[in-house]
Amino acid sequence: MAAFGEVQTPLEQARVVVLPVPYDLSLSFLPGARKGPKAILDASVELELFHAELGIDPSEVGIHAAEEVPWVAGDAAASHALIRDAARRYLELGRFVVALGGDHSITHPLVQAHREAVGAFTVLHIDAHTDLYPEWQGSIYSHASPIYRLVQEGIPVVQVGLRAISRESLALIRAHRIPYFPAHRLHTQGWPLQEILDALGERVYITFDFDALDPSVMPAVGTPLPDGLTYREAANLLTAVFQHKEVVGMDFVELSPNGTFHAEMTAAQLVYHAIGCKALQAGWLQPEHE
Repeated sequence: MAAFGEVQTPLEQARVVVLPVPYDLSLSFLPGARKGPKAILDASVELELFHAELGIDPSEVGIHAAEEVPWVAGDAAASHALIRDAARRYLELGRFVVALGGDHSITHPLVQAHREAVGAFTVLHIDAHTDLYPEWQGSIYSHASPIYRLVQEGIPVVQVGLRAISRESLALIRAHRIPYFPAHRLHTQGWPLQEILDALGERVYITFDFDALDPSVMPAVGTPLPDGLTYREAANLLTAVFQHKEVVGMDFVELSPNGTFHAEMTAAQLVYHAIGCKALQAGWLQPEHE
């Protein structure tokens, strides 16, 4: 069985479950996100266990890499039901779930599972794209539609890092008063971290599309766009959210391995950083800073 990092902690002793979700049947441009979860797990073995910035060894919380969630070829609804059920099983055991995608459509069933298991929260959506299309290429299960579905279900959303915004999506953002922070504004006006934090509720679910990062940092995604976030900007945002909010779950999606191994290491390091932030926020570990 694959592990996240050097050690596979038994489920009974783990606080964190890394859930590989290689579903990518809704991709509309570059293929390969089904290989993302395994690539992140493989790269994670090369990470230094001690996280110097956070002052902890996040692996000490106990990280269990679960079996991959299967999908049903040709049946998006059934595949999403399998994803929802898999996440809920671990949530009902009291584990903190970090899902690795797969395409961004998996966020909808993951959020459903968390709502059923832990109650209300705000979704922090970090992405180059709004994902607010009612459907794409004839499917409501598209990777271009999960945030639209959440908004229609009344789930509050805050969007950060956007670079691709259609007129229709912008109209929907305005109609629903969705707080959004496009990348060009962040780059030209500075990061309004307090404004982002104020827009979030006290409890937050984070969905991070790797194309939020600039292609110079993360070239291995299905829909790369220039002028994205740096690794430091992304890490600082995650750190700030964990410091001020209760994060109830996370997913990281749309890594499409293309032979640039540094992309896989970048993805694994960001996931490990987020797990470390959760360990500090929950009080599972204390930093060793001088």
